[in-house]
Amino acid sequence: MVSKSLARSVVAIALGCVSSTLFTVAHAGLFDDEEARKQIVQLRTQITEQQRVIDQRVAELESQARNRSIIDLFNQVETLRGELARLRGQIELLQNEVENSQKRQRDLYVDLDGRMRKIEAAQAEALRQNTAPVVAPIGPTPPLSTDPSRSAPPAISGQPVAPLQAAQVTDPAQEQRAYDQGLDHFRGGRFGEAVTSFQIFIRNFPRNPLASSAQYWIGNSLYATRDFRGAIAAQRQLIAQYPDSNKAPDALLNIASSQSELGDLQGARASLQEVTTKYPTSEAAAKARQRLGIR
Repeated sequence: MVSKSLARSVVAIALGCVSSTLFTVAHAGLFDDEEARKQIVQLRTQITEQQRVIDQRVAELESQARNRSIIDLFNQVETLRGELARLRGQIELLQNEVENSQKRQRDLYVDLDGRMRKIEAAQAEALRQNTAPVVAPIGPTPPLSTDPSRSAPPAISGQPVAPLQAAQVTDPAQEQRAYDQGLDHFRGGRFGEAVTSFQIFIRNFPRNPLASSAQYWIGNSLYATRDFRGAIAAQRQLIAQYPDSNKAPDALLNIASSQSELGDLQGARASLQEVTTKYPTSEAAAKARQRLGIR
C-alpha cells in the first residue's frame, strides 16, 4: 500500500511539472509552436520513463514484501518443526521410563515371589517331617508261618485290613522347574508363554503350595497383555480357590487396577476398600490406602 501511494505521488508531481512547463511556454512566447510540441513530446517521454521506473520499483518492493512474508512463514515452520522434535524426544524419554518402570516392577514381583517361595518350601518341608511315617526298627525277619489261618492280615473289629497302597511319588525338583519356567517367561516379557506354563503347572501339580502363586502370575500376565477382563477372572479364581493364600491381597489389588483400566472406577474403589478390610496389615493394603487417599 505504501509503495502504490508513493507511485501515485510521483506521477502527480510529474504531471504538475508538465502543466507548469506548458503554462510557462504558452505565456512566455519565447518558443514557436514547433518548439513547444518538441518539448511536450520530450516531457511525455520523460514522464513515461519515470512511470516505467516507478512501476519497476513498486514491483520490486512488492516482491521484497512477498519474499519477506515467505521468509517469516518459513521461520515459523522451522520453529514448529523444532518444537515437534523436542516433544517427540520427550515422548520417547517417557516411554523409555515407563518401560523401565514396568521391568523393575516385574523384577520386584519375581524377587518377592522367590522369597515367599522359599518360606513356603521351608514350611512344607517342616510339615512333611512332622507327618513322616514311623519306620519299624530293623530286626530279624520272623519265619514264615505255614498255618493257612495266619497267612491273611489281622482283622480289626471283625474287618479285614486292606493291603497298603504305594503313596504317589512326586519330584519336588521337577515341580520347581515347571514353576520357574513360567517365571522365566514372565520375567522376559513373554506373557502368553507364561500363562500357558502356569496353567500346565496348576493342572499337573494342583496340590503344590505354589499353585496359588501360579494362578496369581496368570492374572498378572494377562494384565500385562492388557487383557483386563481375563486378568480379573483369573484373580477372582485365585481368591475363590485359595482364600488364605498370601497372594490374595495382591490379586485384589490387581483386580482394582484392571477395573480402573476398564473405566470401572466405582468397582476399582470397592476392590481397594476390600483389600484394606480383609487384609489390613498386608503390603497390598498399604498401597490400596495410598490409592484411596487414606492414611
